[in-house]
Formats: sequence, structure tokens, C-alpha cells
Amino acid sequence: MDSNKSSITLGLIGFGNVGQGVHSIVQTNQGMIQDRLGQAVHIKTICVRNIDKYKGLANGAELTTDVNDIINDPDIDIVVEVIGGETPAYDYITEALKHKKYVVTANKELIAKHKKTFFELAKQNDVDIFFEASVGGGIPIIKSFKVGYSANQIESVYGILNGTTNFILTKLFENKQEFATVLKEAQDLGFAESDPTADVSGLDAAYKIVILTAVALKLNIQIDDVFYEGIDQIQLKDIQYLDELGYRVRLIAKAKRMAEGVFAAVYPTAIPSEHPLSTVRNEFNAIYSTGNMVGESMIYGKGAGSLPTGSAVMSDILDIAFDIYTHHSRRNLETKIDPTSVLGIDQNETQFYVRLSVKDETGALEKITTAFKDANINISNIIQKERLDGHAQVVILTDVVKEKTFNALKATMLDTDVIHAIDAVIRVGL
Repeated sequence: MDSNKSSITLGLIGFGNVGQGVHSIVQTNQGMIQDRLGQAVHIKTICVRNIDKYKGLANGAELTTDVNDIINDPDIDIVVEVIGGETPAYDYITEALKHKKYVVTANKELIAKHKKTFFELAKQNDVDIFFEASVGGGIPIIKSFKVGYSANQIESVYGILNGTTNFILTKLFENKQEFATVLKEAQDLGFAESDPTADVSGLDAAYKIVILTAVALKLNIQIDDVFYEGIDQIQLKDIQYLDELGYRVRLIAKAKRMAEGVFAAVYPTAIPSEHPLSTVRNEFNAIYSTGNMVGESMIYGKGAGSLPTGSAVMSDILDIAFDIYTHHSRRNLETKIDPTSVLGIDQNETQFYVRLSVKDETGALEKITTAFKDANINISNIIQKERLDGHAQVVILTDVVKEKTFNALKATMLDTDVIHAIDAVIRVGL
């Protein structure tokens, strides 16, 4: 690269919400950026599908429909990929790295699936790939693990990593509304997509915990290794019953170092109301981690949006720019992420909240407690709630039990002549 250049030159692939957020930050904060960096940041070319759609928005940047106008341009220092999805973004990033371009991406799916390939390719070409915006929106979580916590062995990471689901769970509790009603509100406000499947199913958070497992725990797992379960079965009455017991429900993505390997999963979790993660509301994200030296810590902020995500992209651009004209940096690469065994969900140990519809008859509770005792599962709390259609609602909170043991009981629970239905099961505690 030419060390006499007067500016850092960018090529943007994609000009949707995040791309326009990056563009806005470059325009608005150019003076501050130049003061910090010692030179300007300039967007030279933006690759879009439809040039006419974006005319008047590019503010001097060249619009093109051919990505090679960016990848083959020797004047462009950093390629910024913000189109999302696996294809054709994978091809664009690999070509950019092969052309010795630094790459910044917000693409969680791509990093989760192909991180090792990108790291190796960047190393071979003496460049780097940055992906702060792929997890946590504007929260600087990747840099925190790579720099701020770099003297620690991270033992565990627990994250609220999806703003859509957190918004829904917050409104379920605070507004006392059911799932479908709150989802519609989230869509109307722009917090949920018209097709919210990736969010509410837990898949979006699963991609992100794969990335954090590599960055924080230095372990290489794949998306297929991660058990994930969404929030679409969560009902208002369970949110309220758990509140009475001192818990708040959040969709938690977790990665925890174990003697046998690593446990990584995403599922709705009832968290003690005094825990910091239980206070994270609406579309905000948070990452709670434990390090062998720093202990417990939590980082909190907006997990999505044009400007918060654009801010994370720009932080990567500036991080690269601070280095590339003095020496080549590869500090963001995870050159050693170790293979590991991934424990299946049946090996998870947790408490369970269970809501049962039970025949309203004498001795029913005794038969239920006997079934749990015979399965070697201790009951921490059992409460009989309202009666509906001749059945009593019974809420049970177990002690910590292996998931495999609980599932064995669950499979035979309906054989007990007093249990009409298993209405809800939610895991409890981190």
C-alpha cells in the first residue's frame, strides 16, 4: 500500500441500512475521524443491485453493479461487506482477501460458518478480516475479548444476543400481552422482520454464540453443533408464574468450558431477577462473561440498528487504518482456535420450571411427587395455581438435574393417570 496516500479508501458492498449507517458516520464524523487518524476516510465505490434506487444518496461515491470494480481497484484499501447472507457474500470476501484487501463485515452467518477459512486466507495474504458488527450491534464485544480480556482464559459466556426476542419477552412481561400480539408490535416498530423465523427460532443467536466461542474461548465449533430453541412457545402465564418465583425469562446463548469439551446452546432461560442479565430490556443486548483473572463482567448496549451497527463497522475500519500505513497487522485473526468436543443438550445440567394440567382430585399432588422421586429428580418448589375446565394448574420447580434424566421423566409423565397435559417447560438458571 502507498504510505503517501492522503486518505483511507473504502469500497462498500451493499447499501442497505448498515451500509447507509456507515456512509452517514463517515459524512457526519469526518472531522473527528481525521483528527484521530491523521488522515481522512473516503468511500470511493459502492456496489448495489440497482443504481437508480440509490442515486442522490451516495454523496460523491461511485455507484456500480459490478463487485469487481471494488475488488480489482488497487486504490481501495478496505472492502466493507454489508449485504448479509452466505451467497454471494462468501465469494466476495474470499476474492477480496485473495486480492490482499482488508475486509470488514457485519455478516454473522458467514463468520460463524467460514471463520477458519477466512482467517487462514487472510494470513496467507498478509491482511486481516474484522467482524465486530457481527455480534451485539454497537457493543464492542469482539474487541473486548481480543484486547480487554486478552490476559484471561474465558471460562463462560452468556449472552442476550438478539434484540427482537428480547423486545418480545420484555413486552410479554411488562404489558401482559401474548406472543402473537407482541410480535406484531415488534414488526410494526421495525424491531422484527416480516419473516421473524431466524430471530424467534434462536438461529440468529446460535450463529453469534459460534463466533463468541471462537473469539472468547478460542474453540472451533460449527453451527450444527449448537442446540437452539426459540421463544415462540413462551406463554404469558408462565412469565407471570416465574415472576412470582423470582425469575425473568430471557433467550440466552451460552458457551461454557467443560472438562469434556464445551457446552454451547441457545434456549429460553429463567434467570434470577437479581442477576444483571434479567434487567436487560427491549431491543438491547448484553454479554455476561467470566474470566479466570477478571472474574465476572457484563457489557451492554444496542444490539441492532443502522447507526449502532454502522458504528461497529467504522470502529473496525479505524482499527485497521491505525496500523496499515506503518506495518501490516493481523491481530484480529484467530490463528489458533482449537478443535473441541461439543456436549449434547442431553448432558446439560439445569433446573426446570414445569407447568402441568392435573386432574382435580385428592392425592394428585402425591402421585406427581412420587413420579419425580422415582426418577431421582428433587422438587425445589411445587405450587397449585388456578383451576381450569376441571383441571388444576400445577407449577413445579426442580433442583438441578441432567437434561437426559428430566427428558426420561417427561416421556413417561403422561402415563401418570393424574397428569392431563404438560403445558410448559422452561430451563431455569445460567
